[in-house]
Amino acid sequence: MNRRRAAAVGLAWMAAASWLPAQEGPKANALPAGPTLVFDAETKEYKATTEEASARFTFYATNVWTNTIVIEGVYTSCHCTVAEMPASPWILLPGESGAVTAEVELGGEEEEELLRTVTFFTSVGERDLTLKVSVAAPSHRADAPLTAAERKAALATAATNAQAIFKGDCAACHADKARGLLGKELYLAACGICHDSPQRAGIVPDLHGLKAPVGLDYWKGIIARGKPHTMMPGFSSAEGGPLSEMQVTSLTAYLEKTMAPPAPAR
Repeated sequence: MNRRRAAAVGLAWMAAASWLPAQEGPKANALPAGPTLVFDAETKEYKATTEEASARFTFYATNVWTNTIVIEGVYTSCHCTVAEMPASPWILLPGESGAVTAEVELGGEEEEELLRTVTFFTSVGERDLTLKVSVAAPSHRADAPLTAAERKAALATAATNAQAIFKGDCAACHADKARGLLGKELYLAACGICHDSPQRAGIVPDLHGLKAPVGLDYWKGIIARGKPHTMMPGFSSAEGGPLSEMQVTSLTAYLEKTMAPPAPAR
């Protein structure tokens, strides 16, 4: 084959090759198909109170692959969260495991639930873990005034079930303070906190502004059994309230004497 013919054949092969699809070589960074780096959980939850300053989590990582895994770094979704590894970079030989920690600063958070993520950058890809913090609502102190939100919630509860004020946190004000008291002291502890309150709701009557006498039977009935379809509960023990029969009688006499309307002008 002369030189001219060889050159022609070479050009033909080059032209044909230009029409062939490109052949991809093996990817240098291809990840293995099977399990490699495994954590004991992908999500963990911590139940905190508003008094706690932080929530601490511990996760355990294990290299279940046949090769060494390198965890190069860790990133958190919020500046309030700090994650720590045993070393940086952290090298895990096949079969090795270890603990990583994450701490979420709460700082008096009043949200019901906080979600934070921790991302690990490794030689076998990224791994994301989720931190869930459930913050319990603070219990209300009996000597502390209700906030606007607490008052609104209490009114909504009482509108649905008037007897609910003798249970849970409400009992500290509406039941516990009345125990063992009679007469005026009982009125101030059990009745005045609603009827004489500066924040008295419009649907709560002002007992000092009665327009007409009501009588002993009225007072006794409404104290003991409450008023159906209103926020007035029954205070007698027979209705689930905190007052004994003696206390109901004592409170009835006090109200009849002190809450009488003014005599008509002559």
